[in-house]
Amino acid sequence: MAKARSLRTSEVVTRMVRAAAADVRDTLPAALRDEPDAVHEHRTRVRRLRAVLAGVSRYVDAPAARRLRDEYREWGHSLGVVRDLEVRAEQADAALTDADVDDADAWRRLVGREREQYVVEHARLEQQASFTAATKRARRLERFAAEPHARGGKARKDLRRVLQHEIKRVRRAKRAYDGRLETQHELRKAGRRLRYIAEAIGTQAPGLFEVSHLVAAGKGVHDALGEQRDALLLVARLRLARAAADAAGEAVAPYEQLTEAAESRASDHAKGLKPALKQLRRGAKAIS
Repeated sequence: MAKARSLRTSEVVTRMVRAAAADVRDTLPAALRDEPDAVHEHRTRVRRLRAVLAGVSRYVDAPAARRLRDEYREWGHSLGVVRDLEVRAEQADAALTDADVDDADAWRRLVGREREQYVVEHARLEQQASFTAATKRARRLERFAAEPHARGGKARKDLRRVLQHEIKRVRRAKRAYDGRLETQHELRKAGRRLRYIAEAIGTQAPGLFEVSHLVAAGKGVHDALGEQRDALLLVARLRLARAAADAAGEAVAPYEQLTEAAESRASDHAKGLKPALKQLRRGAKAIS
């Protein structure tokens, strides 16, 4: 513990940036080859990088960090288009299987079309990765990670401030949360960023803080609201598919059955927010 308390902010921040950058670099090839779960993994690493850059911006070259965050936001959006199609197909597949729905038209509308579009969008992703802009983006990240111009005093003081800022961000988003998808999204993002920054600090400076509660809180907020959101989006898709099936003279009973089940899941997932916020209170006390 004494060694952890003597750490300098510049040392820990440099480790955090380099680890996050290496993860982005190392997960890219598999994502472009479309290996199982690789797009999701790379997208997660891009999000972690952006979270770290945001969290430690005051202790690094802030303009350079901001530029990288903006560039990787755009790349993350492209990854999200592909990943969202994958998720929609997986969720519909699971819902149809769980409900034991044997309806070829429903499978085609809910799963087949998403998988077909996934192939198209992944090919577009590969093309984007070959552009000069992508090469320049990767080189800028490499240079920044090699020398982020990190600064600061004692890591314990500075990084406690970073964590407290992220805790306040989650609490602010919770106060604004009114059930709409827009405010839900902001709360999810705040929880996710808290988790990623707490994990990065815990990994690169073990013993500096007890971050397990903050990690659990961030993950809990993100997972509960993310699963609720996915269920609600599935409900919206099912209603549209039902209308299209009805207009085409196809059976609509499968969509009604699946909609009821998805609405029930959305309600259940929302219940996970309360225990996550309890963890947030424990985590705030643990770093004080």
